[in-house]
Amino acid sequence: MTIRIAPIEPRWFEEKARVQSRTWRELNQGHIPQEIVDAITPQFALKITEAHAKDPNQVVLVAIDDDHVIGFAELLRTPRPPVNRPEAAELASLYVLADRHRQGAGRMLVEAGKQAIGNDRLALWVAGFNDNAQDFYRHIGFHETGRTQTEDMGPELEMINY
Repeated sequence: MTIRIAPIEPRWFEEKARVQSRTWRELNQGHIPQEIVDAITPQFALKITEAHAKDPNQVVLVAIDDDHVIGFAELLRTPRPPVNRPEAAELASLYVLADRHRQGAGRMLVEAGKQAIGNDRLALWVAGFNDNAQDFYRHIGFHETGRTQTEDMGPELEMINY
């Protein structure tokens, strides 16, 4: 098992989309309305993947093991509002298959993302219910800013800023 990180290429689009759909379901099942969980199908995720790969403001990386996508990160050169940190980039998403957690892929994606985006200052948002992700981000050196925002996912969902 040798995990490597690479910029997304068209040959990995479909597999990354399947990983995105699966990890979305693994994370959000039981936390947000089922119709929102079900909306991120592999087909929907493929359209997002193709669009993000073409966006010059975005970097998309995949974690590959045994020539299979096991996770991905998407970074934005400029953080989205309400983050007002012009010196920072944004880690917009980071997902690794649940059965591949704690094997280094998440940390590798974050470090490669900093290099690829050319910025070691990253802002990110984490769902308040996602204790695992919050523990991970704190473990690799992120700190809560004290800012929160609410996402309307049927019930309101608190997002915590790092």
